[in-house]
This record gives sequence, C-alpha cells and structure tokens, in this order.
Amino acid sequence: MNFLDIFSKTGVSFIEDMIHEIMCTNAISESFGLYLSPQDSQEIIMNRNAILKEYERVEVDNEITQKIITQFCSSPYLQQTDYADTIMEIQTLFHHLKNELDDNIGDDELIEKLADLYNNNCFGALDLLQGRETEKIIKQYKFGDEDEQDIDLDMEEE
Repeated sequence: MNFLDIFSKTGVSFIEDMIHEIMCTNAISESFGLYLSPQDSQEIIMNRNAILKEYERVEVDNEITQKIITQFCSSPYLQQTDYADTIMEIQTLFHHLKNELDDNIGDDELIEKLADLYNNNCFGALDLLQGRETEKIIKQYKFGDEDEQDIDLDMEEE
C-alpha cells in the first residue's frame, strides 16, 4: 500500500469525524428548531477548511465551529432555511477578525461578542454585523474603547 493512500484515507476519516462532531451540535440546536444535515455539516467543514487556508490559519480540531454553532443556534433571528449559510458566514467573519486583531482577543470572547452584536445590535442582519459592527470591533481592540476615543477627540478640540 502506498503511503499517500494511507494519508488520504486518514484525511477522509478525519473529515467524517468532523462532520459527526458538527452533527452532534443538533442535540442543542434542535430545541431551537434548527438542524444541520450531513450535507450541511460537510459544507460547513469544507467552508472552514477553505477559510483556514485563505487566512493561513491552523486549527487542529473543530472546536471553534462547534462553539459558533452552539452560541448562535439560540438566536431568534436564525431560520432553518439560512442556518448553515449563516454559520458559514459567521465562521468566515470570526477568522477575519482573528487575523485583523492579531489574535489579541480570545476565541470565546469573540464568539460571544459576535453573537451579542448579531442579536442585539444587528437584529439578525449579517450585512450590519460584517460591516459596521466589524469595524467597531476592530477599532475597539486596535485603538481602545470608542468612548475613550470620543473623550480624547473632545479634549483636543478645546
């Protein structure tokens, strides 16, 4: 048997394990009327892998994706029809922000912040989360608290 054959089978097994892990999140999300099919789960994993490659990031497990799913599945703004797509968009945004902020924000903190903004500031509008709110997060973590910036600007004007 060729070494590459062994590696490719291990890779397939690894993907299958990741799909299974995503499917396990249904135990939580079903109570909110949301369910990820095996096809949805595979698409989420393929999306994750593409994002990691694009942003040159490395993850050794599926924990971030599972945390995103379990944090967002309780949102009153998620519908079954857009559930998997929304998870993929949030996953992309998460890695974008991690890169922009040079990993200076913890994974759990960022996921919780994104969920809070999605539910309370954006009322489920991904465009607002990806635009206005993402810019606020970047400014806050790169340049400090927005309220402090406003005070500093006011003092300079006087």
